[in-house]
Amino acid sequence: MASSLEVNKMLAAILTAGIIASGSGVISRIVYRPHVPQERAYPIEVAVTEDGAEEAGAEPTVSLAALLADASVEEGQAVAKKCVACHTFEEGGANKIGPALWGVLGRDIASVEGFAYSNALLEKEGVWDYENLYAFQGDPKGWAPGTKMAFAGIKKPEDRADLILYLRSISPDAPPLPEPEAETAAAEQAAEEGAQEPAADAGEQEVAAVQSEAEAAGEQAPAAAGSAPDDFHALLAAADPAAGERAAKKCAVCHSFEQGGAAKLGPPLWGVLGRDIASAPEFRYSNALAEKDGSWDYDKLHGYLSNPKEWAPGNRMAFAGVRKPQELADIIVYLRSLSDSPEPLPEGG
Repeated sequence: MASSLEVNKMLAAILTAGIIASGSGVISRIVYRPHVPQERAYPIEVAVTEDGAEEAGAEPTVSLAALLADASVEEGQAVAKKCVACHTFEEGGANKIGPALWGVLGRDIASVEGFAYSNALLEKEGVWDYENLYAFQGDPKGWAPGTKMAFAGIKKPEDRADLILYLRSISPDAPPLPEPEAETAAAEQAAEEGAQEPAADAGEQEVAAVQSEAEAAGEQAPAAAGSAPDDFHALLAAADPAAGERAAKKCAVCHSFEQGGAAKLGPPLWGVLGRDIASAPEFRYSNALAEKDGSWDYDKLHGYLSNPKEWAPGNRMAFAGVRKPQELADIIVYLRSLSDSPEPLPEGG
């Protein structure tokens, strides 16, 4: 009798546990109703080819050189904020989850001391040039299968170009920007016919493009680097240093303007007019500027600020140049004011 009672108690306990378990499931589904989206949370972008087939991850037809020519250091610095959880960007910054990125452009791949790279990167040869950085940032897992970097990649080409230009600004040994390819109809026809005629020089194309834009806007195009336009001195005489100060705000990311200001990504600009070229203390200049003779006079500043890459090929300044002649004159007159004894304005103004 007693044993029969114990068996009944065990069966009742098992039945009660089953009822509680089943009831808990019903109650949980009543309290919490998960929402299942009709579409995938992470759609995969694909491109449709002419024959109707879908091609995943299609690269833009715009060349990397053209993207970099239109890129912005400031926009790239904003894009880089998504990377600060894993990387440092300042000079002397320590490794974090990822390696320090100061000086990355032009550096050997997987070469930061004290960082444990994956075999996927250790087995890569060469340096971080523009092409390698562009490919790795777009698809880290695809470019280096097995890499430890968990970031999925930056899909928008313009964002990648902006980020690369920012990384260039914090890389003292960065190589020169690639020149945009000549894409004129004449060059294409010559290539098809096997002709050996060289394409137009990239610098000439840029000047021509600027001239066309200026003519369309009714403005005077900047003169070729190294030669100021005939009315430049007259523009200086009529220039407004206050307008130049406002225009120079775009340069504050890389330069300081106050007396005693420190070097940043670029040298300090207090007292630049009349100062020897490449002479600011404690700033590491590129060979392109270090090999220049003379001092910063009005004409040299005009040539450099209107087209840095053409006036000093190989320099590290990422800024493309000031295209509006009056704006350039305003900036130069503002730079003139940054001195205890400003240089006299040139005669003939």
